Amino acid sequence: MNMKSLHTQQQIEEALFSLLQKKPYAEISIAEITRKAHVSRTSFYRNYSQKNDVLTLFLANQYKKFIVDINEHKLKTLTKQLIAYLTFFKENPKVMKILLDAGFEGSLLNFQTRYLKKLLGVYHPDLNLPDYAVAYQSGGIYMLLIWWVKQDYQTPLEDLINYAEKHIML
Repeated sequence: MNMKSLHTQQQIEEALFSLLQKKPYAEISIAEITRKAHVSRTSFYRNYSQKNDVLTLFLANQYKKFIVDINEHKLKTLTKQLIAYLTFFKENPKVMKILLDAGFEGSLLNFQTRYLKKLLGVYHPDLNLPDYAVAYQSGGIYMLLIWWVKQDYQTPLEDLINYAEKHIML
């Protein structure tokens, strides 16, 4: 992808997140996004098919960055990987709140489950978990994250990790 396209996507993403702080996702039009981003509708449709694609691509990019972070910091254990994952959301509290308020709970869970499966396949192939076990693990981690977001990250991360190690993770 060329730099101009990446820049356009970043402008559109920032515009959408800015608008999401003021009004519900369903009420935001592509015209509003393009106006706020200072890009044409043609530029929008060169990069996306529909409004949902903006958040979908954003999520995909965030999970890719997470995988890069795991590689760069050589986080080999599930515990260290979970700490990095939850820390991202704590350090970016608006991201999760905006995505939840926009009604992307299902998309978030699906992305997380897909990336957890990839992560386990690459870093923990010895586990060889069936899909239902990955779904269970992902659901537990996801609900723990949602709960933590909704209570404004008040519980210490260490408490969540200890709980996850005992009751969710293998």
